[in-house]
Amino acid sequence: MNTQPLRSDIFLFGEKSLIVFLAFLNAFVPVSTDLYLPALPGMAQRFGASDSAAKLTLSLFMLAFALSMLLWGPLSDKYGRKKILSLGLLLYVIASLGCALSQSMEFLIAARILQAICCGAISSVSMAIVKDVFREGRIMENVLVWIQSMTIICPLVAPVLGAFLLRYFSWRGLFILLMAGGVIGFLGVFALKETLADKLQTSPLRSLGRIGFVLRDRGFRSLLLVFSLTAMPFMSYLGASAFIYQGMFGESSQTYSYFFALNACFLLSGPLIYARLLRRMPRSLFLYLSFAAITCSGILLCLYGDIAPWYFTVLFIPVTFTGSAIRPTGAVLMMSQLDSDNGTVVGLMSCTALLCGSIAMLICSLDWQNLVLAVGLICAVCGAICLLMWWRADSQRIYRRPRGG
Repeated sequence: MNTQPLRSDIFLFGEKSLIVFLAFLNAFVPVSTDLYLPALPGMAQRFGASDSAAKLTLSLFMLAFALSMLLWGPLSDKYGRKKILSLGLLLYVIASLGCALSQSMEFLIAARILQAICCGAISSVSMAIVKDVFREGRIMENVLVWIQSMTIICPLVAPVLGAFLLRYFSWRGLFILLMAGGVIGFLGVFALKETLADKLQTSPLRSLGRIGFVLRDRGFRSLLLVFSLTAMPFMSYLGASAFIYQGMFGESSQTYSYFFALNACFLLSGPLIYARLLRRMPRSLFLYLSFAAITCSGILLCLYGDIAPWYFTVLFIPVTFTGSAIRPTGAVLMMSQLDSDNGTVVGLMSCTALLCGSIAMLICSLDWQNLVLAVGLICAVCGAICLLMWWRADSQRIYRRPRGG
């Protein structure tokens, strides 16, 4: 059996720098989606494409990203975290360059799909490293809170930065910036040691079969269904918000970025307030209240969200806050159900959540007369289903409590 390095030895610059680096890697997905949101309507005009076609650069990105996690997670259990991470970052640089050089909407969509597949490798490996290195429930939860908090700064800053850069550069410059981030990440991998102590001794095809082994765990499977649905409300907002603020309400791209940043502040405060205050509350009660809040906000959005941009923004805040606050708890609960196959576990977690998110974005890409109603319905329905499913899982005690938590 291989011996795993000590935490302080895994990253050349120490344990705290490792957490920052993992947060940086986790930021690739939100930055890759949020940085160019203010440019979406202009990109559609540039290529003479419809708004629905422009939205496909988001929805298909998330769909490809989700499906790729099922590939990269098991492969990282087979070949190790460092090899898969290096490959993903290298291909991400190439895909970002392809986006910047696109001459048609079809080529841009294809490059975005490749970019999404690369993001799948980066995200799945970075989360698997968290479970490799920080195994105990509370310690893992603390690390996830800080990684998520630092990562959430990206949705807070990215649209504002994107709108600012659009004053001086075209949307192509935004993808060049993403390419530069991939180069930095690739160089950072050289400071990282392999964190997987025991690689799967099987063929690549058989390593993919571990997906079935993980899904046979009843506790993991039940929690996976609950927490995957929680991705749908915010992903619907992500896919529709630019068209709601700029199309329905007639706001500029710069003003839209401010509304987006305001909501992202609550995205950031969710895990921080949870770590400081809400974690003292029993996990079960906290999740009941969170799912109920999402349901109520969805109903209010359906009734009043289309009155004005401020109504829509304020009514969506509870969805943003609770959705981000439950992420560390949900991740720890799911990751604690099995003691092996970390890459596969993380891959399934991310894949199913993003598949649900992609469905929400595809729903919003339909020809709705009122996009606010679409977002509100997704919030209300998903919140109610999560509430019922969590009640079933909790009342029957079909999941395993985390170690050290």
